[in-house]
Amino acid sequence: MKEPISMASGEPQNERDHAYRFSPLPQSETQHDDEDEEDEGLSIAVEPKAPVLPKYYCLEDETLYERTCETIQDIFGITVFIVLIFLPIYRSLGTPTQDPVPPVFTINSMYLSNGATWHAKFTIINTNVSSIYFRTIDFTLFYKTNPEDVLSSASSYPFYLDKGEYVKLRLNFERTTTDSLVEEIEKDRVKDGSLNFGMQIKVEAIYYGEIWVSDVEMSPRCEDLKIQFRNEKDYSGRLANPNRNCTVPMQWKQMSFF
Repeated sequence: MKEPISMASGEPQNERDHAYRFSPLPQSETQHDDEDEEDEGLSIAVEPKAPVLPKYYCLEDETLYERTCETIQDIFGITVFIVLIFLPIYRSLGTPTQDPVPPVFTINSMYLSNGATWHAKFTIINTNVSSIYFRTIDFTLFYKTNPEDVLSSASSYPFYLDKGEYVKLRLNFERTTTDSLVEEIEKDRVKDGSLNFGMQIKVEAIYYGEIWVSDVEMSPRCEDLKIQFRNEKDYSGRLANPNRNCTVPMQWKQMSFF
């Protein structure tokens, strides 16, 4: 007969006499929080605001703008001062003390080959100026006395001429005539055995005097020139009146770099 199980210990046991032990239930965090809130009084939390800093960049921009304006005013004032001081000096340098004699332009010879190509020789002499710089020289041949009836044109390279110096130029002109003008030239060749023409030159130069410098425009012109053909069947001819001097009108102008 089995003995009754003793319950004196107050602890539950299983069939193998193992005792179960129970730990007290943990209290929840919310319960602790509620208790803490009951103990503490009412509190209001206010987040502190960051202090408002002054906008220094506005002042910096205004200062930079003022400095820029002052710099521009200073530059403008200095420029005006320089112009007022040096303008009279510039005018005195750009005005010749006397009227210089223009250089001498001479047509030494001219040859027309087969009615197409002109071969010419020129001489340019600087007679009385310390130095002349010929920047551009453009030659144009025209029929009879009308500059609009262009026969041919050519240009020369730039060069310097000191006082008393000269230069000899050899130029080749290619024919640029129209068909109607060619017919007129052919009639003259058959009728008179010659061709009447003229030449104009456009020159841009710089004159260097002893104490002055000036830009100059010259427009030498040679008229009543004549090419004499050998015969009616020959289209080649030579200048009938060689070593002709051209008239040289001149015009002074202000220096181009001011």
